[in-house]
Amino acid sequence: MQISKFSDYALRILIHLSTHEEGLMSTREIAEMQKLPFNHLAKISQWLTHEGYVESVRGRNGGMRMALPPEAISIGGLLRKSERGTPLVECMKEGGGCCVMTPACGLLPILTEAQEVFFAALDSKTLQNVLEGNRGMKNLIRALEAGQGAA
Repeated sequence: MQISKFSDYALRILIHLSTHEEGLMSTREIAEMQKLPFNHLAKISQWLTHEGYVESVRGRNGGMRMALPPEAISIGGLLRKSERGTPLVECMKEGGGCCVMTPACGLLPILTEAQEVFFAALDSKTLQNVLEGNRGMKNLIRALEAGQGAA
């Protein structure tokens, strides 16, 4: 199982915002610190705001902050939403894709079950578990932010 860049970057944004303790952060700041494409992160930031994970403040001193505490964000729940349009294989696409074997294939139910097991294993894991899983995360984010201020 591999998650999409969209989901990967969404998790990175949430981890960064969860460890940032002072005010708001812009998408551009996160993109520069994490060396990720701004345009892609802007789209993901909008999605995170729309889904209620992040609050966005417009204006000159605007930016983002967490809308929910890390312990309230299920990794499985987030990935179910962000991966909704990313099928494992062709036949899992909406409408069945274009695989000629789909009508008689026995692989689809097996992969569907495996995908559900993957998400179910992550349902009880939260963003807080991610932050606690490596105590060095806050220090790393602080170092990235300090380096950004010097640039």
